[in-house]
Amino acid sequence: MIQVESDKFISSRLASLEQGVTVLDSRVSALDDKVSHVIQMNSEMMTQNSEIMTQNHDNFRDMRQQMTDTRRELKKSIRQIRGSFSTKCQLMMFAMGLATWTLFMAWVMWA
Repeated sequence: MIQVESDKFISSRLASLEQGVTVLDSRVSALDDKVSHVIQMNSEMMTQNSEIMTQNHDNFRDMRQQMTDTRRELKKSIRQIRGSFSTKCQLMMFAMGLATWTLFMAWVMWA
């Protein structure tokens, strides 16, 4: 009798253990699916971020090239303006010097 009760007790405990293992297995399987989904989403996000970073890098490279070209053009324009300004200044100084010399000579001749 003790043997039969002991067998029933062990049998019920084993059934309870099997049911617990089945529930635990289903929960672990659900967690594994969720983790796999999160890993897949992270992988897709990293791929998208990599593509965006590559595009941004290309955009910044193009922008830098445009800025370099613009800088070069500005320097060229500034050099042209300086050259033009210095030429005008030299011409005006020459004209003023010539006018002063002419007035001085006229004053000397009339005096």
